Amino acid sequence: MKSQLEKYLRVVSLACVGSFAIYANAQELWKYTDKNGKVTYSDKAPALGEKAERVPADTTGTVIPASKNTLNGATQNSATVGARVSAREAVRESYRKNVDMAREELERAKKSLESGQEPSTEERQIVVGRGKDGQPTGSNAVLRKPEYYERIAALEAAVKKAEEKLENAERSARQSAPK
Repeated sequence: MKSQLEKYLRVVSLACVGSFAIYANAQELWKYTDKNGKVTYSDKAPALGEKAERVPADTTGTVIPASKNTLNGATQNSATVGARVSAREAVRESYRKNVDMAREELERAKKSLESGQEPSTEERQIVVGRGKDGQPTGSNAVLRKPEYYERIAALEAAVKKAEEKLENAERSARQSAPK
């Protein structure tokens, strides 16, 4: 009889140890309600004198099955995911290069416009000031020829075109960014 009792005690003690292990892994939750009716859940036990109720743990072990790791029906693994990530990064890098090139083009256009403000000798016409008697007065005027205004208009158009190109490149880069 002693051997059956020992077996019984062993089974009961193993069951107790197993139950304790499951209970130890389950985290206790407490539900507090403050004076304004706001409900708060916490894993901290209430302090002495604090009103809280223990939320029972779900011991059923509900498991939600994970979705299949597929994309368009094809099984995914680290190699295929890595290839897609590399391809996306290459596309983003090309957009970054386009933005950088557009910025450089805009800076060059702005510098050309800034440095081209003075008319060249071919774009100037000097008008000698003369008095009523036709003699030079020494006060000459420098007039800009139409070629100067045409060149400045072309430089301004180049700046505007470079600004638009940069804006388009930045928009494309933003649209290619992961969501």
